[in-house]
Amino acid sequence: MVAIFENYLSFHFVACHFNVFDHYAFYQHIQHLNAQPDLFSRLTATLFNLLLFGSAQNNWAVMRPLLSLMMASEQSFTSYKEYLMSTQSPENQGLLNEAFGKLLQDVNRNLESTNRDRFVQKLTAFRVATRSFLTL
Repeated sequence: MVAIFENYLSFHFVACHFNVFDHYAFYQHIQHLNAQPDLFSRLTATLFNLLLFGSAQNNWAVMRPLLSLMMASEQSFTSYKEYLMSTQSPENQGLLNEAFGKLLQDVNRNLESTNRDRFVQKLTAFRVATRSFLTL
C-alpha cells in the first residue's frame, strides 16, 4: 500500500513540475484531485500525526511517502507546519521551528533515492527531537 501511495505522489510531482505525463492518466488524476481538493492536506496531517504521535512500529511506512507528498503539495506541508506550531507554547514553537528547519536542510527538490534516504534520516531525527517536547 505504501508503494502505491508513493507512486501516486511521485506521478503528481513529476507530471506537474516537469510536464512529463500520459495525458489521459493526468486528466484522470486532476479529476480525482478536483473531487477531493483537500486530499493532500488531509494526507499530510495524517502522516505527520502518525509520525509524531503514533507508535514507532510503522515509522517506515509513514516516512517513505512523506517526501513525495511534500513535493507534490508544498502548501499542504506549510499549512500543517503552521497548524502544529499554533498548537504549541511559545517556547515549543521556537523548538519546533528549529526542528522543521533542520528537517529540510540539505534536502533537494527531487525524488532521487539518495535524496529520499537523506530525508528519511532527517525525518527520524526530527521525530526523536520533537517527541521530547511536543504537547497534544
